[in-house]
Amino acid sequence: MKPSKSHLDQLLANTEYVKRENWGKILAISKRQFDEWATRRLSEMGYADFKMVYMPVLMNIRVEGTNNNELAAHAKVTKQAMSKVARELQEMGYIKAKTSPDDKRITIFSLTDRGKKLVIEARLCVKELMDLFRGELGKEELDRTMSTMLRIIDFMDREVNAKK
Repeated sequence: MKPSKSHLDQLLANTEYVKRENWGKILAISKRQFDEWATRRLSEMGYADFKMVYMPVLMNIRVEGTNNNELAAHAKVTKQAMSKVARELQEMGYIKAKTSPDDKRITIFSLTDRGKKLVIEARLCVKELMDLFRGELGKEELDRTMSTMLRIIDFMDREVNAKK
């Protein structure tokens, strides 16, 4: 039997709290705010060509270089998406690529001097933002919030991996 309109209205009203206490909404707003802030800061520092979509790839390249498979896994993107971003980052002069001497199918990505400068400046900008958060919330509350968020990320990683 199909629920009556008034029953559906009541069910809808009963879930209204989810609009306010919605994990996805909170993350989406936070991500948008962070991306806007970071894009503005990077532009002010002379990186107007840089897009935030590049950040997961760029920030996961180790000092000694990172192979394409590890980079995609650490950046949590598909190999195809990582390859597209890596190609764009190479064209912009942020990273360079070389074939692995051990396996010709593997590409090793490393940061150029321009890429190293961007990573350093981006990390210092994030530190600046975290310092602002500490000033607003206090060190203990921010540390607790960060710890809780990391636990949630770990939990969700386990949940997603358990379903694969």
